[in-house]
Amino acid sequence: MDFAASIATAEAGGDRAPAETSSLLIRHHKTGAAHVSIGLPTGGHVLHLAAATCLFNDLHTAAAQRGLRLGPVSVRADGGFDDTMTASTGIRVSVEISGEAAADELRTLVLETFDVSTVACVLRRGTSVEIAEIVTRTTTATPPPTTAARPLGGSTVG
Repeated sequence: MDFAASIATAEAGGDRAPAETSSLLIRHHKTGAAHVSIGLPTGGHVLHLAAATCLFNDLHTAAAQRGLRLGPVSVRADGGFDDTMTASTGIRVSVEISGEAAADELRTLVLETFDVSTVACVLRRGTSVEIAEIVTRTTTATPPPTTAARPLGGSTVG
């Protein structure tokens, strides 16, 4: 599989400070840089970010194929889940796009690109999700540090 993604526990006190999830500036393979915003690092937020990111990327690819030069582009995906958090109530996508083209041409670009955007297509059609592997490691609890007892009142007997 070529599209792996992961998240892992970070070591406390590492050499990099954690970034806030509200807005990250990332290196981007189509635009040089992009701002990524996510409220919390939950599965639901990341699912919506995947839909938005995929359409964002696809818009830049489709525009280049058509010889259109884009200006700023923003794609936001939002949605909710049922009470059991096991079924989506739907995902809604909003696009703000500018470029060296007429408004109708930009609108057509968005609509046609959305129809074939990979993540949106997969979500519309559904897919299997299964566990491929489970690796377990047993850790031992570290006992709390011991401290020498100090007598009350600040004086020592000796």
